[in-house]
Parts: sequence; structure tokens; C-alpha cells
Amino acid sequence: MVLLAEDFHTMLEGVGVVGTGAMTSILISTLQAVGIKVVALWGPTDQEAKELARQYRIPFHTSKVDEVLLHQEVDLVWVTCPPHLHGEVASKALGIGKHVLCERPAGLKQADAVKMVTAARYYPSLVSIMTHGLRFLPAFVRTKRMIQEGEIGEVFLCDVKLSCGSLLTDKFNWMCDENMGGGLLNILGSHIIDIVSFLVGQKASKVRGMLKTFIKQNDRINGIRHITSDDFCTFQMELFRGACATITLNGHFPGQFKQEIMVIGSEGRLLIKDADLYGQTSSQTRETLLMADIQHVPERQKYSMAPTPELPLPYYKGLLKLTDALKESFERKKERLNWDGEPVAFAATFEDALYVQTVLDAIRKSDISGNWESVETLSEERNGRSFFLS
Repeated sequence: MVLLAEDFHTMLEGVGVVGTGAMTSILISTLQAVGIKVVALWGPTDQEAKELARQYRIPFHTSKVDEVLLHQEVDLVWVTCPPHLHGEVASKALGIGKHVLCERPAGLKQADAVKMVTAARYYPSLVSIMTHGLRFLPAFVRTKRMIQEGEIGEVFLCDVKLSCGSLLTDKFNWMCDENMGGGLLNILGSHIIDIVSFLVGQKASKVRGMLKTFIKQNDRINGIRHITSDDFCTFQMELFRGACATITLNGHFPGQFKQEIMVIGSEGRLLIKDADLYGQTSSQTRETLLMADIQHVPERQKYSMAPTPELPLPYYKGLLKLTDALKESFERKKERLNWDGEPVAFAATFEDALYVQTVLDAIRKSDISGNWESVETLSEERNGRSFFLS
């Protein structure tokens, strides 16, 4: 049976978007291109919300978050606002009965992520996933399967190198401020922490990291304004089953993007260059192309691909795959709000987001102490006391 756009709207009435940044524009274009209605938009000011709503013909806009969450036609809330609002908005949306997709990271600290996890556990019938789209790209799916099937033996090392241009815009905003969630570690490092765990099936037990802000002012951000968000980051992770990971994020590669993720095992290695997969066994002297990135971006979606450093091409393609999977999960059910979990089985949950946030916190703690720091997940809070689970 072929489902038309109008059929889809009876299953998922509409999406409410919370945010107005560069990522929000790409997201709205992507949703509209596949026939998903965006019916409500929140912005930090009425003017920002009004301008973006007019540009994308969104019928309702507001500067009050609750008005989006309570909108009768909103069945799913996509949270793209600054990170310090993620936990509050996501957990409140679930409490109202809305499905939620949340941008990375889960917040500024573990407590934000714990709030999201608690809400997701309380409302298990609702979608509660993060937008870690790399999980849906064919090269990453195949890599995960090959590792699970033992094709490279026992994994003992993962090496990640990512180089890109500055994430900053021409205005001073939250991206410039480490205390508001800006910086390479939060914006792209959260994706890397998640994908390493997804691929090798191991989580970090302890970390050691270093963050640097080399460019504190530029020709657009100067005077009394100073940039405090990191533009370079390197960290190591010891994983629970003995493997190690080393990650370097470099924001001083203007106008370009390069990402390499290498997983080494006792019998070979796998290398993902952007979205192409290469492999090499221990007996081979050269790597072999196992899977080329041939994902075609439909014409209807190309106009949403305005260049943005925080969403490089592989990540954009992952977002497309995630959006398609989300649409399919609702298309499989005929009743409004119902969904099938199989198409989004690879998606990162709020539990995964809590793990990522825990690692982020430990890396920042290590940057200050100069020592290895344990990754301890805050499981719950009672009577003001925190309980930890290593």
C-alpha cells in the first residue's frame, strides 16, 4: 500500500519545533520535504519566531514554550533550542503526552539528562530519542554488524580524528559560551562519544581530556565579548571490556570537514572516512573499499543543505535517514500518535544521552584536574542526595 502525505498526517498530526538557529532551518526544510507538517514554532523572541515562521509558512509561532507543547495539532516536539533548555523542554513535552526528538547534547550537566530519562521511563509509549543520525548511515550499520560478527577479532582500539571550520556565527550567542553549551566537545564530540559506543558495544569507564580555546576574539566578536567555548579538544577513554579510544576534534580547518573513525581488532581494522567504509585484515598490506557512500540527496531536500559547520554532510545525511525512519515508524500504524519501534531501533535513547552527558562531564572534570576521571552515571536523586552507578 502506498501512503500519501495526507495519510501520514492522520497518523502524526504535526510537529512543533522549539528553536530558531541554523540547525532549526535545516530541520524544518528536511521535515517539510518529506511531507511532515511543522505546525508550531518557538523562538526566544516573538520577532525571531515570526520571521522563521513566515519563511517556512508555519501557521503558529510564539516565544512561550508551553504554547507549542500544548498546541492541539502538535503530536511530536523536536527540541533544537540551546542545550541549557533541552532537559526542561523534553521532559515537560513527554509529561504533556508528546513524542520527543532532542538535539545533542542532553543538557549542560547530568541532572538535565536524568530529568529526561525519568520522563522517558514514565512514558514508555512515547518516542524519546536523540538526533544522533550517524547510527543510521549504511557504513556505520555495516561496521557495527562486522564487529558483532567478529570479522576483525577482539576490538582493542578506536581512533577518531575530526577536523572542521569554526562553529561560530557572526554574532555572539550560546555557541561562544562554554557555560551555555557551546564548543566542539558538546556539538560534535557528543556525536563521537555516542557512535563509538554504538559501534564497539562498549562504554567508557574512565576518561582523560584536554579542552582549549585558542581563538578568544575575532573581527566579529571582540571588545567586552570573549569566546570561552572550546575550538580544540582531545580525550582518551578506557572502555569497560579493555578497549581504548582516542579522539581529537580540531576546529581550525576553515571551509572543510574531514572525519576518520578507525576501529582496530586482533584480526583486522575498519576505517570510516566521512561515510565511506574501508577494511583491512591482519594479513593484508592495504586497505580495501568495502562500501562507498552513494546516498542520493533528493532534489526536494537539496535546498535545505545550506552550509553549516555544526551539521557537516555525513551528519546531514544521517539526519535524513533518521527522519525517514521516524516517518516510517508512524506510517506503519493507522491510529494517531501510535508508532512502530522497529524502523528507529538504531536510534539513540535518552538513556544513551545520559551516558554521553556523563562522559562529557568527566572530560571537563579531567581538563581541570589533569587526571583520569571515572565515568559515574547519576541514576537518581532523592531527598537532595545523589546516587551513582559506575
